Amino acid sequence: MSYDFHLICDQDPREGRFAYACEQFENKFQLNAVEGSENLVVNLAGEDLGLVSVPTRVPNPEVRRIFGEEVAHQLGGDAWVSEVNCPYDKDNAEAVRALLMITVIGTKGLLIDPQSNEVINAEWGA
Repeated sequence: MSYDFHLICDQDPREGRFAYACEQFENKFQLNAVEGSENLVVNLAGEDLGLVSVPTRVPNPEVRRIFGEEVAHQLGGDAWVSEVNCPYDKDNAEAVRALLMITVIGTKGLLIDPQSNEVINAEWGA
């Protein structure tokens, strides 16, 4: 079974947010480039846990169309959107989810369940 998320940021997370999140976990997490692409592999203690697609800049009207008014309003502008896939098991997905939630904490960013379009980090606030 695969576990998926949408990571929606108000800035390109490769420009400091991923590094910030990894630091919060004492750099036990790493995001490594996939050979031949700009995608990233989330790695914890040498084990690959999930794949993060290259963040793509999406205009706010498109964010509104895809994710709804509430998400578009919270971002207040364009977004950087990545698809996150954790193909192995629920425990690995939970570890990746924790890293991604720290990535967006203190920002306007969101982590969304793509099946329900539910905001996963709704209670965390910015």
